[in-house]
Amino acid sequence: MKRTTVLLISRRLELIAAIQHQLEQDDLRIYQVDGWQQVQASIASDLPQLILLDSPEAGAAGLTICREIRTRYQGLLLLLNGDNDENLQSLALNLGVDSCFPVAVSSTLVAAQIKALLRRFVPPEPPAVQAFGELIIDANKRDVFVAEQAARLSTSEFNLFWTLVKRAGSVVSREDIHWDIYNSAYNGYDRGIDLCISRIRQKIGDDPVSPRYLKTVRGAGYQFVPVTD
Repeated sequence: MKRTTVLLISRRLELIAAIQHQLEQDDLRIYQVDGWQQVQASIASDLPQLILLDSPEAGAAGLTICREIRTRYQGLLLLLNGDNDENLQSLALNLGVDSCFPVAVSSTLVAAQIKALLRRFVPPEPPAVQAFGELIIDANKRDVFVAEQAARLSTSEFNLFWTLVKRAGSVVSREDIHWDIYNSAYNGYDRGIDLCISRIRQKIGDDPVSPRYLKTVRGAGYQFVPVTD
């Protein structure tokens, strides 16, 4: 199963080591780069749940990078800014930063904030194998089995299905699905997700007129219903 990943963008190796020490008991995957440019190409394939941007320069330099990050990444974003100006911190929050600290803050507080954000906003991964009546979902095999027969979902189909299973019982919008699978904003008219849902229903034998597992919530998105009988 995929571990929760934290990306640290910083050149201050002492700070990185201190934060890693604070988080080492939490089974997080932590990696560090010197700058945002180093991860732009790979951010979609190795999507972290939280990015910490350490911007020791005073002024708007950190805000500019935050704006760039938000064009490619919708997860949690924490900023350490070299300027303690409240107006700049307010701007950072308005740009989509989830938490903002002055650069001189202690590594203990930064680590505690990271843990709090992950605990609040990143749900734990569900069990890899789950059974709902005759429907068995195996995330290790990345497939779904109906009455012990493999549905043979494609990679994109399983990714979409697993996104809904992780939030079983909740309605997930097309926007959230698109970010979770493609790490990009939904354009409002692409029907790729709808077609993928139709293929999944067909493969698992879910009636499209009156679906049992994958329900369409008109105007809102899709919902996986954890039926057990």
